[in-house]
Amino acid sequence: MAVFNNNQNNSPKATTRGHTLISKGMEVTGDFKGHGTVKVEGILNGNITVKSSVIISESGTVNGIINANNVTISGTLKGSIHCESLDIMINGSVSSKVEVKNLKVTGEVQGDITVHNLLNVTPTGYVHGEITLNKIIIDEGGRVIGSVQEFKKAEAIQETKPQINQEAKKSLEPIKEEKKF
Repeated sequence: MAVFNNNQNNSPKATTRGHTLISKGMEVTGDFKGHGTVKVEGILNGNITVKSSVIISESGTVNGIINANNVTISGTLKGSIHCESLDIMINGSVSSKVEVKNLKVTGEVQGDITVHNLLNVTPTGYVHGEITLNKIIIDEGGRVIGSVQEFKKAEAIQETKPQINQEAKKSLEPIKEEKKF
């Protein structure tokens, strides 16, 4: 059974608050947008954009893109994700592109992974891919395979460029003056 709350047009595409459930045994195609929590126990072929939480249970699969504040995955995400906090539980798996502030991996994640703050790999966690991160904790038994590079904030890079250019201009000014004489 699928439940859709506060839906003006009886379509599964938009919710404004409350909870949306795609129950086990259901397969839904379409995008979800709104402020409420989305829980997937069945199959969703589409994208989820919510300001709160997404929960994919062990029996759940999402084939699409997730944008949310908090996401907990015990099932499968075949697609990209952008969120503040992502917990991949012991039976959870994510494949494709991941961009998060904090990531805790007890299950498995593969792909291009960007973690702005902390990546925590527990003893059963498996991370594989091109990883860009700020901080990492790997518990004994946790596995990280692939390339790892340090995350650099875009603002810090932009701030350094003008300073370098200004210094370069200052060093060139005396040369220009000497040529005039």
